[in-house]
Order: sequence, then structure tokens, then C-alpha cells
Amino acid sequence: MASEPPLRGAASGIDDLVERPRWGGRPPPDEAYSRVSDAERYRPLHAFALALADDLETEFDVERDDEPTLGPEFTDGVEVVRAIRLRPRATEAAPITIGLTGFPGLVIGCGEFTRLPAPNCGCDACDEHVAETVASIREHVDAVVSGGFAEASGGWAAFRTARFRGEGGGPGPLGERRAWEAWPRRLPR
Repeated sequence: MASEPPLRGAASGIDDLVERPRWGGRPPPDEAYSRVSDAERYRPLHAFALALADDLETEFDVERDDEPTLGPEFTDGVEVVRAIRLRPRATEAAPITIGLTGFPGLVIGCGEFTRLPAPNCGCDACDEHVAETVASIREHVDAVVSGGFAEASGGWAAFRTARFRGEGGGPGPLGERRAWEAWPRRLPR
């Protein structure tokens, strides 16, 4: 993969967002952990996700499904209002499902078992910034399309690119690990 994320065009103005300041180095007040005073600040994630799906479809040889069937493991705890599944034509490459949630936020499904919510929480205390959330999504998607993604049932997943490494385990028991291949690029027309 190139040194820059292959999906930099999918920002749709996200990179230029001005974020409100965090807690100024002080811990947030206790009540901030149970409060979401401005969920709409995550609305730009929907435009980003739609542009991301378009970019992936343009760059890679995939089949796109704008009305995929979603299992309960994908929708658990979230209201998915729209979803797009991109399935590479290479059978050993991991599919990606992008779900736009009513929060508003996203849930990204990678491979068979991995589910990434965005934002992770959304409460006032966590104060996740949209630009940071977008950067995280880009890194994870970049790992999937470049062949740097592996997973196992039970919640283990690993994402690796030249710039990013992330690995985590779930509650287990973990199944056999599967390393997914890179997505094939779309041939020039």
C-alpha cells in the first residue's frame, strides 16, 4: 500500500472540522460520563462513510450491496439506519460492512467477526473528536484492504499497516485465527 491512506479523498471536509476543546487537562465531572449533550456533532461521520464506500468501490474490485442482510452480532446495541457491504471479488479478502447508526455514528464490520463502533462511546466525558475517529477508521480500513488484517471468533482482531498496529482480544474462547488477503485493485477501463 502507498505511504498515504488510499482513501484520503473520502474526507468530505472532515479533516477541516474545528473541534471543541477537551477538559483542559482536568478530569471530566462525574455527570459527563452519563451525558451526551451533542450527539449531532458525529453526523459528519455519515457523509464520510458514504464517501469512503464510494472510494473503496472505485479503487478496488468489489461487489457492492446497498441493502445487506445484517445479523444481530452487527446490530447489537445500535440502530443501523443504512448499511453498505463491500465484498472483494477475491474470496480470501475480508469484506467490509459500513453501518450508519441513528446515534448518529458508525459501526464498521470487517471480515466475519470484527465490529468497530465509531465513536467508541460518544459521552461528554470521552469527548471523542470526529477527526480522530475518522483517522482511526481510515487506519483500520487501510489494514483490511492492504492485507494487514486477521481475526478469530471470540473477538480477537489484529490490524497492521506500515504506520499502524493494533491488536485486541475479546472475551473468548478464541477460535482459529484467519489472516485475510489484500483487496484486488480495480483494473483500468
